[in-house]
Amino acid sequence: MRKKFSRSIVLIAFVSLFIIACQKSVREPTASEEIRTGIANRGQGVTPYMFERINEHNFSSQGWKEQQVNLVSGVTNFADESDYIQIVCGPENNSDPRLIPGSITMNLPTGANPTLRRIRLRKGGYSGTMLADLTELKYSTCVVQNAPTNMVIQIDVNGDGLKDFNIFYEPRENNNGHPLQLNEWQQWDALAGSWHVEIATVPIPHPLTQACTIQQIFSAFPNARIIDTPPLGNNGEGVRFTIGGNPANLFANTIGYFDGLIIGTKNEQHSTLYDFTCSPGND
Repeated sequence: MRKKFSRSIVLIAFVSLFIIACQKSVREPTASEEIRTGIANRGQGVTPYMFERINEHNFSSQGWKEQQVNLVSGVTNFADESDYIQIVCGPENNSDPRLIPGSITMNLPTGANPTLRRIRLRKGGYSGTMLADLTELKYSTCVVQNAPTNMVIQIDVNGDGLKDFNIFYEPRENNNGHPLQLNEWQQWDALAGSWHVEIATVPIPHPLTQACTIQQIFSAFPNARIIDTPPLGNNGEGVRFTIGGNPANLFANTIGYFDGLIIGTKNEQHSTLYDFTCSPGND
């Protein structure tokens, strides 16, 4: 009896711990350092990351902002919010088993809104980060119609706190023989891809006047760093994701999703994975 009783106690304790652990992983996914870094998954070949769960309640406090650009009667209007950027519950991103359901819609319904030119999702907090110190830069998109989300970084090359130019990454130019697939999640390795320089206020050497790499950019400008600027017009947080551009037909009526931004730097032990999570009832 005592032996059976002891086994029962052990079994009950194990089940209780299992239930508590599951509840913790769902209700407080960032509370556990083990869950955040994925240390327990190392033996399964899962890369350890620091997870930041972004939802509709902490979206702004975590440094995220949205923006919409409309061209009305020749005048460009900038809005600090957009109905076309929303945290929703689907489609499910299976690229990492630790991701919680949820993603961000990135839509550009120019047919219904003819003055609409761009939507932007901005991320602050990386101002001052040297391009040479980036160790990982990835994100995932699921395109239903037309274009995947582009990545844009604001660059300061001389330390004066002003933006000297933007660089942008277009996934469709970086598919490495793997074409854009509709209705599927695809991860883009922006750090290993090609970029373009735009809106420069400093002389740009020839190698950077065409498609170039991050390494070529910091080789030409060793002090190149990400810069956050005052949120006026096209300026703002130094890292952003955008739908829209020229020619307009390449982006018109885009329907898609964005999730799983990964940024790693040399001064951090683990890269940070930004996971957008939905609340029950989100579309």
